[in-house]
Amino acid sequence: MSSIPSVEIVTNVFKSLLRRSVTVKELPPAAIPANCSAGFYRLGDGTLAAACLADIALSAYAAAAFSLIPARVAADSVKMGVLEDGLDEIFAEVLNVASRLFTSHETHRITLDKSFYPPTPIPAELSGRLSEPGSFFQVSIDGYGAGTLALFLLK
Repeated sequence: MSSIPSVEIVTNVFKSLLRRSVTVKELPPAAIPANCSAGFYRLGDGTLAAACLADIALSAYAAAAFSLIPARVAADSVKMGVLEDGLDEIFAEVLNVASRLFTSHETHRITLDKSFYPPTPIPAELSGRLSEPGSFFQVSIDGYGAGTLALFLLK
């Protein structure tokens, strides 16, 4: 099974995906934001293995940066607390690529299985499988903004 990635790996994955400068710093463990996007990942054998959660700010800014949508569109979504203008569909691709965060040369393939976007809550049967404390990161995307990323291995 894979492990939680380092700041360096998170930085490299987001820089590569967004094609712009990204600064990542580790944060102390915190409560899972109620209004967040979430991706749940499976191993090749179908076992749920990991989860990636992003607050509304990171969801909107990463989706907008990925598709070159103006930062003001993402900022409007952050203010409203919901991903608008197709940002949820775009962030689904960000979550898909985020499977690289849990993959190394020692692990089997991990793929995105399910995803949820505000205002849809994460179902209790999935949120209850998040291992504590998880790892939390602040991800700052040049020209867009910053948000919180939480990574978990599933019990």
